[in-house]
Amino acid sequence: MKFGKTLAERTLKEWKFYYVDYKQLKQILKTQAAKDETFDCNHDELRSSFDEILSTSEEKLSKFYYDKESWAIDYFVTLQKRVQDLKAAAEEADESLPGSPSSLSSSDEDLLTASSPTCIADDLPLRLENLTKGQQHSTGNEAAYLKEAYRKMGASQHFQAYIYAKKSLVTFQRELDLLLEFLDINTTAYSKILKKFDKQTGTSLREARLAAILENNPFLKGEKLQEMRGTVDDLIEEVNTLKPRLPLGWENRKVYTIGCFDLFHRGHQNVLMSLREFGAFIVAGIHDDESYYQLKKKYTIDNLETRMKNVKPYVDQIFVIPSTDPLPYIKMMISDQDIANGSCCYARGDDMLNFPAREFVESVMPVHFVPRTEACSSTLIRTIYHSDSAEIRAKAAFAKTRYDGKPIDENGNVLQLQT
Repeated sequence: MKFGKTLAERTLKEWKFYYVDYKQLKQILKTQAAKDETFDCNHDELRSSFDEILSTSEEKLSKFYYDKESWAIDYFVTLQKRVQDLKAAAEEADESLPGSPSSLSSSDEDLLTASSPTCIADDLPLRLENLTKGQQHSTGNEAAYLKEAYRKMGASQHFQAYIYAKKSLVTFQRELDLLLEFLDINTTAYSKILKKFDKQTGTSLREARLAAILENNPFLKGEKLQEMRGTVDDLIEEVNTLKPRLPLGWENRKVYTIGCFDLFHRGHQNVLMSLREFGAFIVAGIHDDESYYQLKKKYTIDNLETRMKNVKPYVDQIFVIPSTDPLPYIKMMISDQDIANGSCCYARGDDMLNFPAREFVESVMPVHFVPRTEACSSTLIRTIYHSDSAEIRAKAAFAKTRYDGKPIDENGNVLQLQT
């Protein structure tokens, strides 16, 4: 496979503005090759045009990387704080237990999963012991208790601290991997295009020029990111040991979520993948194109069919919402049986706590939130790649972002698309 195609396939959509402009550099060489065939060659002109684009690419890549590195260093402090919060919540949960898990009878243990550590939220062991001691409870009583236990676990400080620590770290781990791949593919792009330049001009400057680029941009080796990733791996391992012990059947629940999923990006992926923390069967509702327009006051970039195809690999079932009000449609999707036995829940990113239909949803099932992916949003991608204004596109590419990932100006206002 030619490198240009490999680069296109490995280019992260959200970051394509920042990659080495391999395609344009290659086009300059092709144009020069055509001139050489007509003996209209001018290698000085070629070198000037080539170097200008190479320098611009180097500047963009450098600014992007150092912005990301600065963000990563700052955000890592937040991640460490979340791990400390989890430790404190786990210790508090342990101290509040009236008895240890080893004091439970075998029937009590049957209502707790055995796959997670011995930390248990709040007074769960005592409640189970009181429920089962000296009596044969019915399946109905068992289901009623577990339904209450699911809500209790989801609302516990221990579980919430665990989710935020775990999911934030895993998302950050993925982000570091993407950055490392970004550095690797750009380093290869420099090497490949300089080799093509030598071939076109008959020079042997590739090694010296590549060495100069690596010297001017030492971050391309990725050493700082590799070191940070190793620390993140250790923190994830520690967080896993602090996972609360979950009620029986927790992992088998249906998990509902709703979204628009336009310009599908890694933030969407991270949220959808995190939903497996709450159950085994994921059901996603997607607004159709017309309701999207009515909600957002703008047209989708990706149509409904494309958006469904993008979401499907991460979920088990999709339903379409042809209205700005999702309430009637989610009511029809949830079975009375699932509500009765508590085998369903709702989960989504924490960028919209008061989501439409929350009052009904929360009345019939537990609601969970997961941390959103920092500095990532459809609005940011739309502004960089779909604005009619080149000035706005360039400004958005290196703009600061607010809590929901939208690009903002120096006054904190969201950058507006020029239409």
